[in-house]
Amino acid sequence: MGSEEIELTPVATPLLNFVPSTLRFRNVVYRANDKDILSNISGRFQHGRMVALMGPSGAGKSSLLNVLSGAQMFGTLGTVTINGEPVEENDPRSVYVEQECPLLRFLTVQETMQFAVNMKMPRRSALSVKVAKINEILQMVGLHGSRTTLVRDLSGGEQRRLAVAVELIMNPPIMLLDEPTSGLDSVSSTQVISHLKSLAMSGRTIVCTIHQPASSLFQLFDDVYLLRQGRCLYAGPVDNMLERFARVGLTCPDYYNPADFALEAISADHGEAHQTLGRMVDDEMREINAAAPSSPTTLAAQRSPANGHAARYQTGFCYQLYTLIKRSVLASLRDEFFLKMRLGLHLALGLVFGVVHYDVGADAMKVFANIGCFFQLFAFVYFSNAVAVVNYADEVHVAVKEISNNWYSREAYYLAKLLHDLPLQLFYPAVLLLIVYYLTGQPFEWSRIGMLLGVFAVGGVIGQSLGLIGGICFDAKMQNFFVANACIIPLLFSGFFVNAKELIAILKPLSTVSFFRYQFHGALQALYGYDRGNMRCSAVYCHFKKPATILEHFGIDPYGYGESIVKALLILLVMQLIIYVGFVVKLRRIK
Repeated sequence: MGSEEIELTPVATPLLNFVPSTLRFRNVVYRANDKDILSNISGRFQHGRMVALMGPSGAGKSSLLNVLSGAQMFGTLGTVTINGEPVEENDPRSVYVEQECPLLRFLTVQETMQFAVNMKMPRRSALSVKVAKINEILQMVGLHGSRTTLVRDLSGGEQRRLAVAVELIMNPPIMLLDEPTSGLDSVSSTQVISHLKSLAMSGRTIVCTIHQPASSLFQLFDDVYLLRQGRCLYAGPVDNMLERFARVGLTCPDYYNPADFALEAISADHGEAHQTLGRMVDDEMREINAAAPSSPTTLAAQRSPANGHAARYQTGFCYQLYTLIKRSVLASLRDEFFLKMRLGLHLALGLVFGVVHYDVGADAMKVFANIGCFFQLFAFVYFSNAVAVVNYADEVHVAVKEISNNWYSREAYYLAKLLHDLPLQLFYPAVLLLIVYYLTGQPFEWSRIGMLLGVFAVGGVIGQSLGLIGGICFDAKMQNFFVANACIIPLLFSGFFVNAKELIAILKPLSTVSFFRYQFHGALQALYGYDRGNMRCSAVYCHFKKPATILEHFGIDPYGYGESIVKALLILLVMQLIIYVGFVVKLRRIK
């Protein structure tokens, strides 16, 4: 598809007014791991123009975008300004759309935009204004006809455009995009770049890193900024690039893609030509910077006093929490297969456990079979609740992006994640327990049923918490390994296999921190404690006919249910602190 076939129309609407802005950076130096990533480079990206940021792998393209967006400030020398005012950390005047587009798969295009509008616009904004803004943005990026489509059913190009649409809500005059065509076919790439070109024609400043674009796509760009090993070798209009290269002896063959030639020319070993190109750029930038000189400083020191007191979030904590829970519930309900599969599994296993251990609860000869049944249920509830939340990499990447862009606080997300999944984490184990409780012939006393439900509730949330710890603190390869092995020590030192009193002194602390131990104690206290009457004996002699004898055998206080639950809750509290700290650390690393 040639560039002449692409219809480009500048977009501008009353709701999307913004101040045209020029992004300027001077003498930027960025060093990491004892290596210069960016070496004293300068540049100016003007409004109304689309810039292709190009270079071989490792040239520093993504690092430069991080610096320009304010995501990488500390340890970076130089100045970055927008219309003469210093850039702040995660500056709202510019948006950075990363190469990967983290979006929630089970939301529609409309719902994704609605959530973004609710978070990024003041709550007092009229509903009609929000609706009008969504309609105009979707029309602008060509997604108006796909508003009811689930994100998972969008093409790669449509998902990229949706990622751009979400960022347009705050009317940013500057948009920085990292490889917006990566992984897309030629048609989708053309759609994405042509829409970005239309945004540039409306007065925005668009900067894209792009790798080996087709000739038709390359001609859509206005300017080129070429990087090699952290140094700029060309900065200027697309039409002048080949002439500049020819001046240093690098001539592009006829009918050859200029973008491919430029990459090949700066990747090959043309030392003298590269030095000359670098000096030319330095001279040009020196002339531009001379008009408005500034001394090098750390970017962290450029924080603008005028913006320092601006509200960080557009909405309050309670509204953030409500909106996040609403979105999470909606996304979860859309995953019908997973919901039905979990319910079916719990129902089926409840029947299996109940039939295998039928009527063992009142028989003194089958005490250990009854105890073993419930101990297996503890393990199953742990694994089912942990696995249900451990693999949520897509969601956590969405959250990290949104928190980094100041959509909502990490505390609101943390609490919403805990609360939204809690009802299901409690409901499924309760269904399982009630089936097993009835079929195994346990004493029909509401107080004991309630106590046992409490044990399973705490155990279910502990399983959920360990799953979240695995999902946050480890990569995909280690997550399931962590969940599978995190329960081994608690199982071994639960008191079911070896009584805690029989352990050597050095191992007793492991019993103290075993959450299975307190579930085990609480369950036996619910089943056999609190003055339960003698059980049925189907033989001449039953050693465990008196329930108190069972608890004495395991060294369990018949009236210590409350203490068992409190200790389990303390362990749960520690896990929640680990989750919060892990999420904060992950957020900082990705930023």
